[in-house]
Amino acid sequence: MSSLDLVWLDGEYLPAEQASVSIFDRGLAYGDGAFTTLRVGGGEPLLLERHLARLGRDLAALYIPPPDAGELESACYGLIQRLQLHDAALKITVTRGAGGRGPLPPEEPSPTAFVSASRLPAPRAPLRAVTVPDERGALARHKSLNYLPSVLALREAYRRGCEEAFFARDGLLREATVSNIVGLVGADLVTPASGVLPGIAREALLESGAVVEGELPADTPGPLYCVNSVRVVEPVAELDGRKLTRDSRAEKRLVEALRERGAVSD
Repeated sequence: MSSLDLVWLDGEYLPAEQASVSIFDRGLAYGDGAFTTLRVGGGEPLLLERHLARLGRDLAALYIPPPDAGELESACYGLIQRLQLHDAALKITVTRGAGGRGPLPPEEPSPTAFVSASRLPAPRAPLRAVTVPDERGALARHKSLNYLPSVLALREAYRRGCEEAFFARDGLLREATVSNIVGLVGADLVTPASGVLPGIAREALLESGAVVEGELPADTPGPLYCVNSVRVVEPVAELDGRKLTRDSRAEKRLVEALRERGAVSD
């Protein structure tokens, strides 16, 4: 997903090569911040209000003063217009800003905020995945900049010749490194409820009634899907070396439900 050459940083549109933050920024030093990534479809930032609302909740959980949501919304539209984006991805990042040495945050932080754009990733063949132990703790429910568990899990997946890793605990699947997951259990399409990030695409699927919360066993025979705002729905072909069943009707049901909720453009 290659980057485009203009960003918005703290109120200014700048060429990407001219945009910079302090080496003392706590997002860099401690992963002290949060972000959200959304899809641009037909020149519109899809489900932007939902993404900004979740970003605000995540920042509140981290005790970081959130930037004005209207300013971030304007920044997204401004970047879309200036780059003439039709189909792309936008990433909104907020850090606590620069701070002194040590993990204790400043009492009155001055957050850093920026928005960048990337091309949409190319479609992938059905994924091969492995399970890894879920030891992330409570922060798994927030899209913080401390993404090392996903980085290391994905590295392990690639080391084992796969494209994705699923966090699992007590014999149950939780989520993938950058996606929520949905699997067929009996007659229901189920997404795990415990210890997972409340993804925006997942939220839309639950609201549509196409998906329900429940337990998804790690030994599921399939079908199984990765779901997120940018890649939308990706089927999983293999998990821990086991071939999974496929169901084109279930996949179509997920995509149509997301389209009806405005998560996918026509």
